[in-house]
Amino acid sequence: MSDDRSSHEVHVEGTQFYRRSAIADIFRIVLITVVVLVAVSVLAAWAIVDAGARQAHKEARDIRKALRIVGTEYYGELTSIYDPYSSNGMVDGAAEKIADISTRGGEVILYSWDDSSNAPLQFEYRNGLYRVIYTDTGVSEGYSAGVEGEFNVYYSFEILHFDAE
Repeated sequence: MSDDRSSHEVHVEGTQFYRRSAIADIFRIVLITVVVLVAVSVLAAWAIVDAGARQAHKEARDIRKALRIVGTEYYGELTSIYDPYSSNGMVDGAAEKIADISTRGGEVILYSWDDSSNAPLQFEYRNGLYRVIYTDTGVSEGYSAGVEGEFNVYYSFEILHFDAE
């Protein structure tokens, strides 16, 4: 009887097991570790930014209340808190009173004010990398002014910095 198989080959029937390369195992473990670390880092960064944005929104609501209080105080003195020619949109001393009442450390810029109801129509609150812009969406006259509005929270960071020459 002649056999067509060469004498050097061994024929094994049934299930054959192959051993994977150790380099492939190491590469797979490293790849999984890197993917997990990136995913956890992205989630942690998102959670930190989200928590800061919620805090900035909360502070901006306090600023809105402080603006109304200080505006009422100036109204009692027959003046207005709003000064469109000032860099922050308020008369001298108003920003300090708002900071004292609200106990917030950010910067407030008043863009629009309703003198009849002593309420802000639009202002910006900046604190660190967060910027909150409030815009009144309710009736701009009467008791509803400065009560109904939208808060838009923005997060920004410095990409480039150039010095003046």
